[in-house]
Amino acid sequence: MSLDELRRHLSDQADEIDLATPAPLAQVQRRATQVRRRRVATGVVSAAACLVAVGAVLTGTPVLDRGEPATTPVPAPTQVTSPPSDGMPTSPVQPAKNDYVINGVNYQAEVAGAELQVARINDRPLSFSWTPTDTKVDFRIFCTIPGNGSASGIGAVVLRLNGKVITSRPCDNVSDPLPGERFGADPSQDLGVRVGRTVQLTATVVDGNGREVKSRGLLLGAAVYTRAETRAFGAYNYIELPVIAQFHGRRYQLDEVQATSTSGPNYANIELQGPAFEPYLAVFGVEASGRAHSLELAGTPGGRSYEFAPADGPASGLYLAPVPAQAAGPVIFRQTKRQVSGELFLALYHAVE
Repeated sequence: MSLDELRRHLSDQADEIDLATPAPLAQVQRRATQVRRRRVATGVVSAAACLVAVGAVLTGTPVLDRGEPATTPVPAPTQVTSPPSDGMPTSPVQPAKNDYVINGVNYQAEVAGAELQVARINDRPLSFSWTPTDTKVDFRIFCTIPGNGSASGIGAVVLRLNGKVITSRPCDNVSDPLPGERFGADPSQDLGVRVGRTVQLTATVVDGNGREVKSRGLLLGAAVYTRAETRAFGAYNYIELPVIAQFHGRRYQLDEVQATSTSGPNYANIELQGPAFEPYLAVFGVEASGRAHSLELAGTPGGRSYEFAPADGPASGLYLAPVPAQAAGPVIFRQTKRQVSGELFLALYHAVE
């Protein structure tokens, strides 16, 4: 319809209106009310639809994003694996009945078949009497100077029986909570120990000149154990070691052992083959030596060096090193300075399943 036609149509409708007839006001108002209601209803419906959409988002109802496929795969979570265990115990056993415990250090009542007869631990020199109930005994000593990385070069604990030196051991800078597991080598000489005859034991920490060492936090101990089954070896079978050893509650069995004299023209050197990928114990030291020794262990993680200096006369010095599982290879124990007396020995203990 053109504009002229629209004008003529509106003019014709206007001519039909009778101005003398009143307008149907009630009908007009009713129609206006209906129009307003329809508009409100439409708004309510639209608002409800919006609330439903918002509710869908807040309650986690999936909302399809057309920007990427609805079936996008979710990557699998990354698995974090721990390194394999080296098989070495990580914590000491808890104290049991009849153990001797001071400051968290424990001489166990029984260690791999060896039974505790007497023990003392203190921060000053030890002196105590002991009445043997068995002559086949093993003396186990320790010394700790905490916070000092060169503790072994500062002091060593020396054990005497009736005034005569029996054995000596360098101090450590970290406390050994189970010193009874670190047994001592049996000296070759007759100590005069007799059943029922009381003897006097003394233990003192001394420096290289034999003077007493006093240090903050120092702790030393000495204990006597009856011997379990042992095996003798060396040139004169003077060296005896337990067949079964123990470290943090786990048992190890003596497997290989070698000894050699330190009086030859060359530095004494011993080599044994370590097992592949299983933990073991290396036990090594010097026997019946009256001179200072400088020693070195190689083939174990980090390696170790030791100084053995008997206080007066021949003595035994023994060391026990737990070795975690590693690739097979030689374990070497050797002198680093020339000496003229004693025997060097090295033994490997394999774990008992």
